[in-house]
Amino acid sequence: MNVSVEKPKYIQRDADHKNRIDMPRFAADLTKALIAACGLTRVAEADCPIKLLPPGEYPKQQQTIQVGRDVLELYSNEWKQRVTASITAPDVAWGDWSSYAQDQKAESASVNPDGRSIDAIAKDIKKRVIDANQSAMAARRKYAKQQQDNRAGLAAKAQALGAACPTLSIKVDEREQVATIWNRGSAYLDARMSPTGCVSIQRIGGVSEETFIKIVALLEANKEPE
Repeated sequence: MNVSVEKPKYIQRDADHKNRIDMPRFAADLTKALIAACGLTRVAEADCPIKLLPPGEYPKQQQTIQVGRDVLELYSNEWKQRVTASITAPDVAWGDWSSYAQDQKAESASVNPDGRSIDAIAKDIKKRVIDANQSAMAARRKYAKQQQDNRAGLAAKAQALGAACPTLSIKVDEREQVATIWNRGSAYLDARMSPTGCVSIQRIGGVSEETFIKIVALLEANKEPE
């Protein structure tokens, strides 16, 4: 005798006669299904790289699942009665990855929570979101590491420049990765320094013709190769 087991329904009608997606239950079941889809059912819960994270401020609208180093974000769209799944690298701060770089662009997927079994949905999300975006997450982390190196290098170069030229006032903007330079001495100077150590003079105070000729000669003698 075959006994059919009805799959759970995640879209339910509430007291106001509106269809609502049960996001906490959907996320919990999806987490279990993802563990199975990744072949991790025998891994101890404490050691499993896939786990449901504590809910945030709006648990009925958003849920998150840790997947290794990444985080799977689930958003409900009750008007369309669908759930959108996307992935992020939580160790990469906002602004430390480029939204314009094609290799860092992450794909998302929209699913009907009641359209298929939770196991089928998990396999689909694994393929279209988790696996498909691994190269993008790697590119974001590589880019973020470069930004961190740039900021550290800029701070070190600014400190060295200040030690070499005590009359300079230097302010480092790590977020914009630029150091603003002023001269506190008698000669007016306004300049900017990049993480590579390249200094761009924005303005300089009035100097004699002889001094100007020396400045030009010095710049030409130390011109960076193109």
